[in-house]
Order: sequence, then C-alpha cells, then structure tokens
Amino acid sequence: MKLAYPNARDSSLDALATTGPGGAGRPSLALCVLLCLAANALAALSLWLFGRPLVPVQEPLRLWSSSFELVANSQHLTDPYSFMHVLFGAGLYVFVDRLKPGWPARSKLVVVVLGSVVWEIVENTPPVVRLFNETSQPGAYAGDSIVNSLSDTACVTLGFFIARLLGWRATLLAAVVVEIALVVSIHDGLVLGTLRVLGAV
Repeated sequence: MKLAYPNARDSSLDALATTGPGGAGRPSLALCVLLCLAANALAALSLWLFGRPLVPVQEPLRLWSSSFELVANSQHLTDPYSFMHVLFGAGLYVFVDRLKPGWPARSKLVVVVLGSVVWEIVENTPPVVRLFNETSQPGAYAGDSIVNSLSDTACVTLGFFIARLLGWRATLLAAVVVEIALVVSIHDGLVLGTLRVLGAV
C-alpha cells in the first residue's frame, strides 16, 4: 500500500501564507500591501515596455467612459469592462477560498491581485491585442492605458471584498445578473468574451 505524503512545495507555501516569513502568527498587513503594490508596479512597467500610454493620448482622462472607439476603449479609469473585472475578482476569491480555506484573507488577496496582474500583462501583449481585434467583440482595442490597467486591478480587488462579504452563493447569483446585463447592454461579458476568444461563438 502506498502512503500519500504532502507535497513539500505546497506545505511550504501554506506555511508562508498562514504564518508569514518569520513563522510567527500570520503575514503582516504591511508585507501583503507591499506585495500588492510591487505587483502593480510590475504591471505598469510591463505595459510601458509594450508602449502603452499612461493616460488617454487623444482626450482628457475621464472617471467613466462607455465609448468603444479606439481612442477611448480601455483608456479611462472605468468603463463597462470594469464590471467584468469585478466579476473576475469575485470568482478568484471564491476559487482561492475553496482551495485554501485556512489561509488568512490578506494572503488570499495577494494571490487574487497577482492573478489580476498576470492577466493585465498577458492581455496587453501584442499577440493578445491582435487576437481580441480578430474576434467579434464590440469596438476596436489597442491595449489598456496604464491608468486603466491599474484601475482594472482595483476593480478585481473590489470583487474580492464583495465576494468575501456575500459568500459564494450570493456572489454566483450577482455574477449571473451582471453577466446578463453586460450581454444585453454591450453585447459582451466575461463568459461571452471568453467564448469569442476561444472561437466557440
């Protein structure tokens, strides 16, 4: 009979996430905030290297923009896609919470922010930008402005806290309602957009 031994890497990660580098108590809030800030700085640097602007180039920065024109799409602080990022953050929280229920919330938040940052970097790579423009998504896309990308991660963080407050059942219900509203209003959504990229619709 084989004995199952815990993966050493998983055990080390669990220990780091639950007790912190010093092994006492839990990871400090300051450390978790620092990790989140560093991750966002990495995203900003990556987008800058991709040639993305800090703010919209051809018009003033706005708090909200619903335009899908090339000069405005994903360039301002918030837009219809911000709701998709809130859903993404809520979904990531539910996933991490089910996978690692013993982790403190601050460690789960770091993982969710890292997940958002990875997506922001991948989303703005030239091949992915071209892929989005080859699908039937609304408007034209030239990549995010740096401010828009950072705001997207802020929306993911908001989704994290909303899901933590509501629980997974209410989060799922809210996600379905928001997804339907996005499909009806802008003919796009988290699920629909993913299916388009995969060529399923």
